[in-house]
Amino acid sequence: MTAPGEPDPDEGRAVAGRLAYDPSLATVTEEFNELIAIMRDGAATKPLTPEAQWRRDYHKAMFNRRLVGVQPDLFGGKPVTHMRKAAPGPVIDWKPEPVEEKLVRIARDPNATFGIGRPGLSDEEKAVLIGSAANWLRVGQRVRIAGSSVSYDGRFERRVGRKGVVWRLCSPVFADHLYVYLDLIGAERVEKTPMVELRDVEPIDDPLLVPVPLPL
Repeated sequence: MTAPGEPDPDEGRAVAGRLAYDPSLATVTEEFNELIAIMRDGAATKPLTPEAQWRRDYHKAMFNRRLVGVQPDLFGGKPVTHMRKAAPGPVIDWKPEPVEEKLVRIARDPNATFGIGRPGLSDEEKAVLIGSAANWLRVGQRVRIAGSSVSYDGRFERRVGRKGVVWRLCSPVFADHLYVYLDLIGAERVEKTPMVELRDVEPIDDPLLVPVPLPL
């Protein structure tokens, strides 16, 4: 929406659609016609890759799967979107690290302060891990999160047991990581696509929740 007195964007596009470059009348260069074309047609965009198109279709299908309906407001307010609740997630018995254990750990390594984590993989271990996943590591593969690093609030640990699909592969710099589009649980409304380590996921044979084939 625009404020009173401000130009309407649609009106500007309509004007741009009627403009054309006439050399006999023009006082500007040919580049002006290119700018008018961009105003009229929009900037040229690259075609989507098959994986990107699949992600768009899968996300749309997942939304429609949960959608019950949209209820308009009789008094002009925002419409209310009603969504179905998903099945509950796995039960995780995560508990915060006891203060006594934390103090003992810090005493052993003063440089650790309150940091927590686990040792990273060596280059050789990463190569073996990536090679062992070559037969299933692809966009659209159903997976389960089977492990996790340690976190302060249990956010990572609470993902253990959740299912999803391989959403995106990472660059060669983070080849031992991937993005997982998690199945929603309970009353979740927002999709979650966390980056997880490859060693923490395992492939499963469950069918996709929505039948969206990957374009060839």
